[in-house]
Amino acid sequence: MYFAVTIKRYQAVKEVGQIKMSVGVIGYNQLMLVCQAEYFRQLLKPVT
Repeated sequence: MYFAVTIKRYQAVKEVGQIKMSVGVIGYNQLMLVCQAEYFRQLLKPVT
């Protein structure tokens, strides 16, 4: 009985870890896109 509970708990922790990693990757990708957009905006500014 205890063994089965331990396995279930481990699987739940593993799933939460995967969700956190997915959210982290999505956040990182969005940050990169914003940085790229800002970089190109600066590049395309008319030089005065």
